[in-house]
Amino acid sequence: KVTIYKNGTALIVNEGSIKTKNGTAVLPLPNKTLFGAYWVGAGKENPIKQIAFKNDTIKKTKRCESVAEFLAGNIGKQATVFYTASNAIDKSLSGTIADFYQPTGMLKFKTEKGISWISAKNIYQVEFKEAENTTFLADSIKKMVVIQPEKNTPTIALQEFYLQSGMNWIPSYFLKLKDEKNARIEMKALIENGGEAIQNAETEVVVGAPQLAFGLKADPMTYDYVTNENPPQAPYGGNAQYNYKMMRSAGIAESVADEAFSGTFTTEGEKSGDLYFYKLGKISLAKDAKGSFPVFAKELEYKNKYEGSIPDYVNFYATRFTNNEESKYDVFHSLELKNTAGVPFTSAPVMVLNEKEQFLAQDNMNYTPAGATTSVRLSKAVDVILKNQEEEASRNDSFKKVGKGVFGKVVIKGSVTVENFQETAIALSVTKNVTGEVVKQSDAAQVVKKKNYYTGTNPTSEIKWELSLKPNEKKVLNYEYEVLYNM
Repeated sequence: KVTIYKNGTALIVNEGSIKTKNGTAVLPLPNKTLFGAYWVGAGKENPIKQIAFKNDTIKKTKRCESVAEFLAGNIGKQATVFYTASNAIDKSLSGTIADFYQPTGMLKFKTEKGISWISAKNIYQVEFKEAENTTFLADSIKKMVVIQPEKNTPTIALQEFYLQSGMNWIPSYFLKLKDEKNARIEMKALIENGGEAIQNAETEVVVGAPQLAFGLKADPMTYDYVTNENPPQAPYGGNAQYNYKMMRSAGIAESVADEAFSGTFTTEGEKSGDLYFYKLGKISLAKDAKGSFPVFAKELEYKNKYEGSIPDYVNFYATRFTNNEESKYDVFHSLELKNTAGVPFTSAPVMVLNEKEQFLAQDNMNYTPAGATTSVRLSKAVDVILKNQEEEASRNDSFKKVGKGVFGKVVIKGSVTVENFQETAIALSVTKNVTGEVVKQSDAAQVVKKKNYYTGTNPTSEIKWELSLKPNEKKVLNYEYEVLYNM
């Protein structure tokens, strides 16, 4: 079983029976295992007494790509070797390849006159008298896990858990609008496998970030030197960071366009604490390969939403000045989505197409629990105008005295002009930020006041209007706020 997290790690679970030899069982050690995250267990009828980690030389079949490798793969074959001897003299020998010692590259060659030893680095050509082998058994150094159970039995049942680096999954969404209020959303998971080959294994991808106190620090059993820090420290930066990469979408033929991206499906999943596990079923994916897997597709409803935000560009407390000029601000068109999929939306890129299959936007989908709402921004709304103007209404330079300090007070009044030039009605949310105490606001605006430690005597206030604008309708929103300032 493989469980893949978005921080570049994966939990691998292997289980089954293994044969023993001389009372021990031997397993390969994963070389990307993280600190303190490798565990092997056996049944209570034959528990583990000791586990040792050691380097071992194993044979691995490889393709011959050099003279030395062809010599290693054709022991016992008749051949003629051409080599450069001392004084740069070319020589040749015909006979049988008796042996080849890979660590030093020495060839043992048998001729009618006896045995010759030749360094492979001096051999530049080999001619075989018969069909040659194109593969050889290469010596490979591998760190192994040697398990010694309490009892010497022919086999032992084991379960192996380890958390390793080198695997990652990247989610992405495809949102297609069907009409003015209905849409279809599809999620896929791109798995990057830089860890080890996955062969027909139950695989999960996880929404959420588990605690990883030591980051991607390797476990001491994976290296040969002695650990001299206790406890080991997490590497700078904590968990590995992965950049999201856009994936190009291939064109769809007209013959299948009506059926593609239309059905719905689900992937079995479950919530455990703060994590959500999508179960992809059994998959196979080679090492150093990537694969894309569908996760779910659902129908949902959406609303068009327009938003505009106006900063405190006057900031009278700091500037002692009111700019009476009218300023224009951007309004953005967004889609408000309610997560009715029954599973959380994880943070991921989302591609948006309209009902005519025209590209509208590519935005970031924020994490959204099931039942909650989220927004996907489409573009600037060029047909919706937002303007703001402020002016000083009154001023009292000796409003109050605190200790030896004198505070003045200014009343600033402002207006926000909104205008909808579209041929359809819109819902518009406008937010105005000010430094001061809001005393008047029109059109049922909501005011949120926050303590501002920079200005000390003045809060930071947010005025928010939720409006409905008819086609070609214009509205003027009014407000007033007070600002105290030091004289």
